[in-house]
Amino acid sequence: MTLVVQETVDVPSQAKPANTPGSPAVVVTNTKLLTQFGGGSFSLNNARYTRHRLAGAAEPPDAILILVPGFEGGAGDFKILAENVLARAQAEGFVLEVWAFDRRTNQLEDTVGLDIAEEFSSPEIALDWLYGGELGLTLHPLLVSGPNRRGIFYDPQADVPFIASWTNLVFSRDIDAVVEVARTVARNQNVFLGGHSAGTGFTARYAATDFNLTGVGPADPGYAKLRGLVLLEGGGGSTGGAPLTADTLDRIEAKFDGGLYGAVRDNAPRCVDGVTPCTIATEAVDCGVEVPPKCTLPTTAYAIVPGLLNPRILSAGELTALQAVLDPDGGENLVRVDQGGTGNNAVAKVPDLASLAALPRATADGGLGEFIDDDGIVASIASFVATSIGAPGPVVGGLQTWQDITEGPMPPAVVPDNGPPPTTLPGTRWGREKEVTRLDRLIGNFYKGRTNFTDLYYPNAGPSVTTVSGGCAGSVCSVGNVGAACTTDGQCSQAVDLDSTALSVGRGRRDIENLTQAANVDIPVIAFGGTNGLATVPGAYRPFGTSIGVCTAPSCNGTPRVVDASSPNPAFPTFGGVAGGYEIVMAEGFAHIDVVTAEDDANNPIPTALVAFLKRNAQ
Repeated sequence: MTLVVQETVDVPSQAKPANTPGSPAVVVTNTKLLTQFGGGSFSLNNARYTRHRLAGAAEPPDAILILVPGFEGGAGDFKILAENVLARAQAEGFVLEVWAFDRRTNQLEDTVGLDIAEEFSSPEIALDWLYGGELGLTLHPLLVSGPNRRGIFYDPQADVPFIASWTNLVFSRDIDAVVEVARTVARNQNVFLGGHSAGTGFTARYAATDFNLTGVGPADPGYAKLRGLVLLEGGGGSTGGAPLTADTLDRIEAKFDGGLYGAVRDNAPRCVDGVTPCTIATEAVDCGVEVPPKCTLPTTAYAIVPGLLNPRILSAGELTALQAVLDPDGGENLVRVDQGGTGNNAVAKVPDLASLAALPRATADGGLGEFIDDDGIVASIASFVATSIGAPGPVVGGLQTWQDITEGPMPPAVVPDNGPPPTTLPGTRWGREKEVTRLDRLIGNFYKGRTNFTDLYYPNAGPSVTTVSGGCAGSVCSVGNVGAACTTDGQCSQAVDLDSTALSVGRGRRDIENLTQAANVDIPVIAFGGTNGLATVPGAYRPFGTSIGVCTAPSCNGTPRVVDASSPNPAFPTFGGVAGGYEIVMAEGFAHIDVVTAEDDANNPIPTALVAFLKRNAQ
């Protein structure tokens, strides 16, 4: 196997959102933040990426592919894909680097103790760092000699309300900081941008953003800084949808200008000043003297799946992966092992881990397998974690073991045939399922280096600034798409997708969002879907294809992105392919995560097609 090295790098971002440590006039008073960062003189206005390159003497890469992870995903998601495509590119005489992006929320992850645990190959140190307080453990000597404390976790409201100011535009500007660095490193500025799952939305928004936020002079579009886009198991977005109403635009402005920050901080509805209490029903009076006079409802700063996913559960994956390196399928998963007394284990003592008690007692591999396997209980509820990593092995000594894909044929039950391809949208899962991701290799994604597999504090509040939850009064929308017919509140909701013209130009609020360039995107695109994933048919990529411009790259000849949306059928439209700069590749039997973790073998069409795309469009 080709040796690939990684390093994690922080670079300053031009985005300095309100209320954020490091932004002008912001004074940090939260004791958790002060403890984690060693005082108040720190900045979170940074962009972070993990650089994967070939070992040995560094040489200018022929191209750099920047990849953005999806919902609750971290830069570690791309470790295996990076290793696969770098090796394949090298074999073809093409020097490639993969830069895996971490959202700025990654800086809030207090990983110093986990880094010590990794250095000393000690899951016990990781257990102490994460949960030792609840377990009554004596602080490990290596933690004493290091930070002399345990890990810090933030609540989803008052601890980090500034995440409400981390809008989609902030993340686009963070990505831009990485793109600009990559353009100085890659030969002929050959930089490509891609994303997995929700990361395709970050990718599409970057391409469609005008980074000239003044409204004066020529546009500075994101797509013009790139050679192409890569979409992995996510549709990217579209410019379609009903025009945004005045009510929706008012509510977006009220959220951005302070209402959402106050609502997150106080976990209560707030007017635009971020202080005045209000309700939607009485906002005309409650917020009447403010502009706009709208009430913003509370939400969490970061994403939580109640009873299933939260920062402390996600952290457990890193601990279990460290254990799996040393003891993959023998002893019990350490989070279930009693520490000095019956019942004194992390699952029993840490409330945020309580839902893990519903899973079988298992080894380290068994615990990881039960949590992320595409046929497991968790994936049946949260399909965004689904990975084809084998099957449950025998129960040994009361512990569920795991059968990795390297350990013999898979039981027929885990590789069913889901039938022929569908012909209608939204499309269903089809084809024979495959087990394509090695668990023994995947565990490194969870903890290696200064990044990891998950985004503990995946931003919820900030990206929701440009989304308005609707209200239906009787049969007419009263909030959001006001005046439209409705039977449910959801039918009245509105959001900015890839076109913010009504907001950024019509209202002059380019500081909130500046998505005005989608129709001008003229660079090649390649998209990948898994037939057992979320983008199960090529038709999932039609909306993005019809939202962007004609490809003008040297590899294109003016063929439309979408040649025929209904032929041979809506699930399988006719796309422009290489000539039109719109290629769609389906990986039969792949689950959602497999597209970035599968082995590079005969089952996997992705590395071959991806490297060919990068080589063809590098200049």
